[in-house]
Amino acid sequence: MKEFGTAAILCGGKSTRMGFDKCMLKVKNKYLIEIIAEQLEPVFERIILVSNDPEKLKGIKYPCVVDTIPDLGPIGAIHAALRNSDSRYMFVTACDMPIINLDYIRHMMDVIAKEGVEGVISRNSSFIEPLYAFYSVDMIDTFENEINSNKLRLFDVISKSNIHYVADEKVREYSENMDIFTNINYQKDLNILEKFFMEE
Repeated sequence: MKEFGTAAILCGGKSTRMGFDKCMLKVKNKYLIEIIAEQLEPVFERIILVSNDPEKLKGIKYPCVVDTIPDLGPIGAIHAALRNSDSRYMFVTACDMPIINLDYIRHMMDVIAKEGVEGVISRNSSFIEPLYAFYSVDMIDTFENEINSNKLRLFDVISKSNIHYVADEKVREYSENMDIFTNINYQKDLNILEKFFMEE
């Protein structure tokens, strides 16, 4: 199995704060999911979508995989993604995180090559960013152990894995304002899409 080559976009969540399904967001008549995927294509040979409702994504060209165990949130979605990975390491992001920085993604890949860790996650002030990160298929057993023990927080898996955390200061070398971690959660956040994509 090759080291890199697969990325996954998580298309779950209830979108309660937005008021409608964020997976169906469009910019210039193109689904935001497609825009995210196209940004990833220069680095990743295969991009998969993860959803419990693949029917709603059937008009999008990227393959969709279904959570092995539905309704577990991010832990279940990443587990399903890893089980469908064509590479040892998979980049994972979410369908509401539209800003892709390939230089920073390549930096995370370099970290993996040097450190030999199971995953790479960024620090953002006092938080971490687990949905703009790399995970390894070597973590599948840890995911399954936690799920089988009904420990369904992604942080439980992360805490038991060999993870390299990228320091806040290093992330800012690539994204000064940390805008790569921007989420589209509310109606008011739609102006972010206008700022980054409408003017192109």
